[in-house]
Amino acid sequence: MRDGLLASGVLAALLVAGTLTGGDPFLDPRAPVVGVGGALAVEAAFLRYPERLLALWARPAVALAGVGAVAGLGVVALWAAPWLLGALTWGLVTYVGLLTCLLLGVGNPLAALPGLGERE
Repeated sequence: MRDGLLASGVLAALLVAGTLTGGDPFLDPRAPVVGVGGALAVEAAFLRYPERLLALWARPAVALAGVGAVAGLGVVALWAAPWLLGALTWGLVTYVGLLTCLLLGVGNPLAALPGLGERE
């Protein structure tokens, strides 16, 4: 629940910021490649090393630092590289999509990949 709220809140802020810039950072071809690829890589790491990473992510300070890092990168991206703002947005959209799969009972689609699914 907490993760979905954090992701949705930051996603909303990035969408507003990207829309107000006057450009369209979401349509730059680099944005979905980097954003979706980055989100899938992070999720794959969580599936591969769940004990370590989930314990770390459960700490409130770590989650807050993650939100701060994404927000900070978004602010810097507004001036330095607007397509990066689009990439952050695409990454969060991907993450929210994965959370939606879990909430619908479908499971994590990445877990079907070799080495990332349930281990015995």
